[in-house]
Amino acid sequence: MWLINTQSLALQEFVDPSSVEYAILSHTWEDEEVTFQDVNNLEQSGARRKAGFSKIVKTCETARQMDIRLAWVDTCCIDKSSSAELSEAINSMFSWYKHSTVCFVFLSDLPNSALSFPYSQETFGACRWFSRGWTLQELIAPDHVEFFNSRWEWFSRKDECLEILSDVTGISLSVLESSFNLYQTPIAVKMSWAASRQTKRIEDRAYSLLGIFDINMPMVYGEGHKSFRRLQEEIARETNDLSLFAWRAPLIGGGGAQLFRGIFARSPAEFSTCSDLRRSSTGNEPQREFTLTNKNVRVETKLYKHAQGAYIKYLGFTIRAKVPVCIFLERTADGFIRSEPWSLECEEAIIDVEKYRDVFTIHVQKEVSPQENLGFRRRMHRSFHISTRFPTSLKLEVIDPSPEHLWDRFHWTFISNDPDKSFAAKLHILVRGTDGNLDGAFPLTLTLGWASTIQNPFAVLYGTENSTKTPKRSIRNVPPSDFPDLVKDDVDWERSRENEFEQAISRVCLEPRFQSKEVHFIDGKMMVLHRGIRKSSAWAANFKVEVETREGDDGVVTYCASLSGELAKLEGRDAVMNAYSNVPGRLSL
Repeated sequence: MWLINTQSLALQEFVDPSSVEYAILSHTWEDEEVTFQDVNNLEQSGARRKAGFSKIVKTCETARQMDIRLAWVDTCCIDKSSSAELSEAINSMFSWYKHSTVCFVFLSDLPNSALSFPYSQETFGACRWFSRGWTLQELIAPDHVEFFNSRWEWFSRKDECLEILSDVTGISLSVLESSFNLYQTPIAVKMSWAASRQTKRIEDRAYSLLGIFDINMPMVYGEGHKSFRRLQEEIARETNDLSLFAWRAPLIGGGGAQLFRGIFARSPAEFSTCSDLRRSSTGNEPQREFTLTNKNVRVETKLYKHAQGAYIKYLGFTIRAKVPVCIFLERTADGFIRSEPWSLECEEAIIDVEKYRDVFTIHVQKEVSPQENLGFRRRMHRSFHISTRFPTSLKLEVIDPSPEHLWDRFHWTFISNDPDKSFAAKLHILVRGTDGNLDGAFPLTLTLGWASTIQNPFAVLYGTENSTKTPKRSIRNVPPSDFPDLVKDDVDWERSRENEFEQAISRVCLEPRFQSKEVHFIDGKMMVLHRGIRKSSAWAANFKVEVETREGDDGVVTYCASLSGELAKLEGRDAVMNAYSNVPGRLSL
């Protein structure tokens, strides 16, 4: 660390700056600032003629009056021609301000006054110093801060105007009193302090926050907004504070906002509404650590079902009048993305919490570009939602989806891999009667998808043999022996086989014998009454599937395959024989 000798103005290097006393300057940069090279060659560089030289002189003069022989000024105490030294300085900045003997805040645009603190909050808060990114840590880190106006006239100390500083900056009083309280402050709250602050370079919006979050990372000028994502990634590696994800995207009129985003914010501005975020005192379970991959954040967490069909992640915080802070997630073929990122609160939207809460290991994409957003919107296009309507006499026992990676088990939806191409999916379903006198179950296979050749969805339903081979069972509509297996290789069709796949789907859509929509089961048995009179009885189960097309306002078309069923008990030989005659099978009475 380079320090200025307040007497000679010469630069001196110190390996351990915490071992010496020094004053430090906090200010906003102006034209003609004095550089490291200028001070190193003070007499020949013309530094004394630069406008910024007076700040260095005043800093040293004020420090000498306090018997401090060393000072640090960012314009001239960092050799910015050395990328290594610049990176070290930026990563050490918070510590340097923290360990300073005193910090002088020079407000170059604050007029002088004869009184000690004559300024209104509006005048004081309007100074550029409060709008700059770097000065946030320069206010929080040092314990001893002195304020000076444009004529270098002292007018207040930090500990004398804490409430005014808190009102102007949004920083809590506890943090202004001691920077150690940063560690108990939620990430989103700390981000909110920087929401309206600006820096000359885009990357510095992230780099100026390193000390606030106690993070070290390399400087990569030229990476633009990626620097802020890198900062969030480093924060995620150090903490499991879910408020990192409690940002809110601006809602742009005219449909310009992205419906889908990644898990990370794009700038501190998206945390602007989080200043009053509070940790919930109830229902907040310990959160496991995050795992970062090159594209995703892996989280093991509980999700809830929303009344409108989305996934909800409760972040364990409240905002305004104890409103739960939640984010909405959407399932994709590759994991999860954030949906409706302008929404952050969730009051009565969670339904049947205990019924629908479940633990998931989820992979949430870090970033979703505008181009990817359009792709994800299209991927929702032609997705298939499955619904069931069964009487109390029937219950769904088993459901086995294929391909499994396209199945959203929370919302019973198959997601399309590519809505422009034909696709197929399959559900193996087992339905059982709730009457204890009914043996066996009713196995069904539902095959569905979309055919590009006819530009329409399809759904076919067949009965399949139960592994227990229920005695005296007849089934109407079992899969023909040559019914194509549309799902077997649908995960990764090679281009050379796409035509084969299209032909198989076309057969199902065009040939009537492959278009079963209804399945009937008859399970019969002979009953022996106590007087020896035989009486026939049977159970008759009917199942059918119907497809409904739904078109949203944004042109996204989705389908709903509704599976319904009925169960009846037949008594008497005539009723049973009539049922068997309509449902030809292997057995008859």
